[in-house]
Amino acid sequence: MAKKTNCTINGIDYYRLRKTIGYDKYGEPIVKAFYGDGKVDAENKRDKYLLEQKQGLRINGDQSLTQAMYIWLWNIEKPSGLKSSTFERYEGIYRNHIDGTRLGFSLLSEIDQVSIQQHYREMYESGKTYSMIEHCNKTLNKFFRYCLGKRHITHNPCFGIKFDAYKENNEFTIEDELAYEGNIETYSIDDISKIVNGDYNQKTKISAKLALGTGLRQGEVLALNIDDVDLDKLEVRVTKTLTYMKIYDSPECYRREWVITKPKTKSSRRIVPIPTELVPDLRYMRVVRNEQKLRLGSAYQDNKLMFPSELGNYTDARNHLRSWKRALESIGVEYKGFHALRHTYATQLIMRNRDILTVSRLLGHSNIETTQRYTHILQENKAESVQVLNSLFV
Repeated sequence: MAKKTNCTINGIDYYRLRKTIGYDKYGEPIVKAFYGDGKVDAENKRDKYLLEQKQGLRINGDQSLTQAMYIWLWNIEKPSGLKSSTFERYEGIYRNHIDGTRLGFSLLSEIDQVSIQQHYREMYESGKTYSMIEHCNKTLNKFFRYCLGKRHITHNPCFGIKFDAYKENNEFTIEDELAYEGNIETYSIDDISKIVNGDYNQKTKISAKLALGTGLRQGEVLALNIDDVDLDKLEVRVTKTLTYMKIYDSPECYRREWVITKPKTKSSRRIVPIPTELVPDLRYMRVVRNEQKLRLGSAYQDNKLMFPSELGNYTDARNHLRSWKRALESIGVEYKGFHALRHTYATQLIMRNRDILTVSRLLGHSNIETTQRYTHILQENKAESVQVLNSLFV
């Protein structure tokens, strides 16, 4: 029986199958044709290709870095179960620092260490920080290691790259941490009294007292579950934080969600003592949680959170801040962010002669120089306070 064919090329009959194998950066389908001497042969070639595609990229030296990295990002990394926060970082680096650049347009086969180093120099000269360049290199290094393992390239051009030239000074490496902490704002003793004793939303009040008594960030407070708070040992374990981030459904479609991620630095994962005065409040929050659970029944999503929403889910940090702002207005305290409670915790410890290293560890700082900012602020405040005595000598 003659084999069935459906096209003729150069006088030879073939059976042709077409298969959409992906999408380009503009969302257009990438269609590949498979030819065989019959339908079964064409199907076998298609299946073999798809199997190889599933096992690894089919990259050649004629592809640009942008093309190859895009396929790796969406066809390999995204389906691999990578954490959403990690994928968001990779995608952001690709979009902001690779796509549309001279390096991005370079052929994969022509990229060498000089090309990479030149790209980083251009990033630096355009105002990018050392941290940005380092993260870009980590992402490119992972991509090139994948390509090397699949024998798409013969060498990893990221190997041996140096970054010291992009450090402005020895303090440059703590810039991210300083930016993360923000400007130092603190609450006065009178403010603290109103915050602790004021009449306002109980959940907001207890979360504020916990931040004031432990120095936890807002995201760390809202991420706590009941097992993180040990009332017998009087300590809280900080192992996660609530973060608002992009969740990608496709290259062109994403949504923002509150998700739990690891703290930004290793030192942020810590155990912090709890003041004994907070124990009744934290026990009360467990009672409230159990009452909500009983009242709502199956409608309650039991995530075992210390500060859950009405339905048991994570409390939206934006709603929490709105509640905090309303609370301060109701008790007559000038608005400062929830993070100011953390700054107040640090300054109060230092004013009570706690050593700077201990305070740094309690705050989870990766560099003690970040903590030393509080001592500088206190010294400045002392100097300003003394100046009021000038009126005595007039």
